[in-house]
Amino acid sequence: MDFRDDQNHVFNISLAKSTGLYKFLDPETTKYRGKNLYRIVLTIISLYSGVNGIILSIHGVYYWTNNLSLSIDYFWNSFYTSFMCYSLLVSVQYSDDIWNCLSITCYGFTSHSLQNRHILDRWRDRSVFLTNIITVTYLLSAIIYYGSSLVLSNYIIEVKNHDGSVSNYRYNVLNYYLFLSEETYNSHYYIMNLIECMGTANFLVALIVFDVLGVTFCLAVTCQMQMISAAFESVGYTSLGDHHLSLIDRRGEKKNLPNTQNLMYDQLKTITMDHQAVMGKYDAILAIFKRALLFQYVVLSMVFIVIWFCFIMSFSSDERFNSSSLITIKIFSAIPATVFKLFGTCYLFGNIHDQKDSIIFALYSSNWTEMDIKCKKLILFAMKMNNGDQKKLKFTRTKIINLEMFFKYWFILHLLMRALRCPLFPNW
Repeated sequence: MDFRDDQNHVFNISLAKSTGLYKFLDPETTKYRGKNLYRIVLTIISLYSGVNGIILSIHGVYYWTNNLSLSIDYFWNSFYTSFMCYSLLVSVQYSDDIWNCLSITCYGFTSHSLQNRHILDRWRDRSVFLTNIITVTYLLSAIIYYGSSLVLSNYIIEVKNHDGSVSNYRYNVLNYYLFLSEETYNSHYYIMNLIECMGTANFLVALIVFDVLGVTFCLAVTCQMQMISAAFESVGYTSLGDHHLSLIDRRGEKKNLPNTQNLMYDQLKTITMDHQAVMGKYDAILAIFKRALLFQYVVLSMVFIVIWFCFIMSFSSDERFNSSSLITIKIFSAIPATVFKLFGTCYLFGNIHDQKDSIIFALYSSNWTEMDIKCKKLILFAMKMNNGDQKKLKFTRTKIINLEMFFKYWFILHLLMRALRCPLFPNW
């Protein structure tokens, strides 16, 4: 694939090159003993930071069980760190397959790119805009997060240890329990801050890589499916305007293409082959990212429930949930990002599913009434092929990732919070 012309891909190639994602995926990049050097370095650093982060988070959950707000913060940190490690391993293990799947972002992937280039341009603009917004948001959030730890470095967090004693630590990025006394931690604060910043920076890279790839693939698949729909819909008409005219005029004022039935048959066959190619890439993308995406959805759902649980319990009289206002704000600051990622996953894949289903209507909207039996059989074959491919991102046979699941999740969360609130706050 030639990615030198970034204007002919539904892919933010400039961003991929500036963030190192391009070098990470490119099989022709610098190698060490036949392996991509960028993948080796990123894997070693991220796994080392990830394993240490999980160990420290789990130890913090145990050591500070008397401060449940802080323990909950460590709890969801350990879950999200696990997801980051897993998503990075998936990206490294299937990097060559991911590179091959990126061909779906090319303008020339289907045979009708010149006829409907405006569709490709529109989806390219959306892809570039969204991936830039995601990357800038992550970077600004990290800068604000790191900067606030330095500004508030003299803020003291009082925590009750597992043995009942009380310790006072200076506020830091993550405030990991690093097996150090409070005196050592506070006196070497800036070294601790640097260690925690380096660890979170690796996870920031993993987040950007995974989310940029996810958004790019979702928008590219949706774009190519829309190209297929537009191509099927125009078969037998000189233009879409003639197509709409023929739907309105029932007296037969249809302007058919001057092509012969054989040419229409060839056109249908070419579009059907493009359709198969798009569905093949979509199936390959699902095979690579399905488990990671479902894992992410489960982790984010659990994190959101835990955050709301912590919010409700902060109003209770239970001393274990009494914590500093700064820790509480820190925990609740994760709510917007969590909601956005849950909504984004459901919206993007729901959009793919809707676009796939619309291909049936596009086939029916073609001028099939003026075609011979051979073309009509090919249209029926294309419909059966589209209906036969039921691969979607779903937990079970009926639980599909889309906006309906997103709103059902909110309904279940509402019921859960009400059930939790009633015994704790009967007067509410």
